Amino acid sequence: MSGPRIFLRVFLALVLLGAVRAEALEVRQVLWGFDGRVVPGRFNHVSMLVANPGNGTFDGPMTFAATLGFGGTRGAAYVQPVFVGPQGTRWVQFDVFIGSGSEEFSLIWGPGAKERATFDRQLPTGPPACVWLVDAGDTFARPGAFKAFPDQLFPTTVAATDALDAVILDYLPRWEPARRDAFLDWLRRGGTVHLVHGAGGALPVFTDALAVLNGDGETTRVGAGQVVRHRMARAELRPETLTARGFPPRDAKQPNQEAVIHNFEDTLYQRLSSLTRPKVKWWLLNVLTFLYIAVIGPVAWRTARRMDYRWAIGGFLGVVAAFGLAFGIVGRRGYGESQTVHSLSIARSLGGGRWDVTQWLSAFATSSGQYTLTHTAEANLYATASSDESARGQILNGKGGRFLADIPLYSSRAFTHRGVMQGDDLGVVVEKWGDGPVDTDPAAGPRPTRKLRFKPGPQFPKDALSVAAVKGDRIYTLKQLAVGWETTDSGEILSAAFGREKLQQLSYGFNNSSSDDTTTPAGRLPQAIPLLQARALGSHAISTQFSERPLAANQLRLLVAAPAPAGFHMQGQGFGHENGVVVYVQDIFQP
Repeated sequence: MSGPRIFLRVFLALVLLGAVRAEALEVRQVLWGFDGRVVPGRFNHVSMLVANPGNGTFDGPMTFAATLGFGGTRGAAYVQPVFVGPQGTRWVQFDVFIGSGSEEFSLIWGPGAKERATFDRQLPTGPPACVWLVDAGDTFARPGAFKAFPDQLFPTTVAATDALDAVILDYLPRWEPARRDAFLDWLRRGGTVHLVHGAGGALPVFTDALAVLNGDGETTRVGAGQVVRHRMARAELRPETLTARGFPPRDAKQPNQEAVIHNFEDTLYQRLSSLTRPKVKWWLLNVLTFLYIAVIGPVAWRTARRMDYRWAIGGFLGVVAAFGLAFGIVGRRGYGESQTVHSLSIARSLGGGRWDVTQWLSAFATSSGQYTLTHTAEANLYATASSDESARGQILNGKGGRFLADIPLYSSRAFTHRGVMQGDDLGVVVEKWGDGPVDTDPAAGPRPTRKLRFKPGPQFPKDALSVAAVKGDRIYTLKQLAVGWETTDSGEILSAAFGREKLQQLSYGFNNSSSDDTTTPAGRLPQAIPLLQARALGSHAISTQFSERPLAANQLRLLVAAPAPAGFHMQGQGFGHENGVVVYVQDIFQP
């Protein structure tokens, strides 16, 4: 073979090798959340600028995982395919559940020690952010007194915006439909948009779907969110300005002296996993065990001495197989011979029967294997129970997201899911809203009652488990009457209803409820409703660390607990049954 041909083949081999994987990647910038900080106990948007300084092409999976000190990983890892061309850069984004903020994470793109980037164990934490949305291509954009966030990095699903409180905007973003819709869903869910004068000295004018941001007044409601107009230049808007308008920064709570639930996820996971309890016939297993020992012991020994060894070996193997089948049948009958899912959900209204849903689930499997678990949401976000768990799996978040879960035989896997799904459209029409006569309490003194009555829509859950309403600092229980749902009582102060002592009792009762055989898992799930309500309302007894914004004077928050609709159910091979409870959260504003 001639020299030029050898050189050409070697050159092509090197090119092809470089096209498979470029090892010398660099992580040049990391943006945690929206303002450089993460919100503990929530999904957080993490953006990393990855550069490929070499001449090869990287085209393969990247993994973002909780790591151990010696380089290993633990729990299920977040995975996504990534392409970075030679001498190129690109933003790689993961939506990750952050527990306490003390986890250590690594971005891994290969097996080598140099094919990973490890981040600080103590992540910067903070409240949901107020950021200045900027056009990354505008070199003259100056965010001033607020942290800047590039519009190109905005999430493509509202499920990834839990760490965002408010946005300051002075121009028309040029978003593709997915980011635009996620922004509008975030606004309808309860976000705040502050508009200021742009480069032309006037408020920006929005078109198409973003036209809902236009208006003449100082404040416009969009769903549960609001658009606030500040007729001033961008340089004049400061945190003090927002505070004076009634939008102070979201501050940290006092050190968690009030908290009795320090890990809300684990509290629910432990209970959900315990709902599937075996009803094993132990007496039958004991008899089978005794017979098995007798047959493979003295009986097999005596039989082997009287027959050909080949028949003896065959008979021994047959006995082992028969008893293995018998043990499997008896054990499986103890678990009801079915794979089951238990779920608890909080769903916040986006309008039109669309809900931004947070779910805590436990999937019980009767056979070991890797299961593909997913939901009907267009984009799914998943996270496993704890970074300390030993069970493996892969999480592919985003459009068509799914959880590839390794579940051992007769075991359950607990995880969290976020997504926008179709559920019951409450269709509430308020018919009465006002103060009633004064109710005198010997202990608390005079208290005005609230007269609230609403007419449910045609899709309102017919089997609603409870209905409550929050107004001001009180929560009221509503009862179903012939004319609709109504309350006339004086309610209960929120700090008492979901305070330290009450929530401790609720948590203990839920985690230690009777496991009597006559009580079904579906019957025990509603015991968690007060815990879901407390989480939805930001109770200080749950260690979320950051205060919630108070409701407006003309705002009422409706909490409707009901069995989870079919649209919220998990999908996976062999999982045909799910027991679930959801707390719908919908904000209503008095005209």
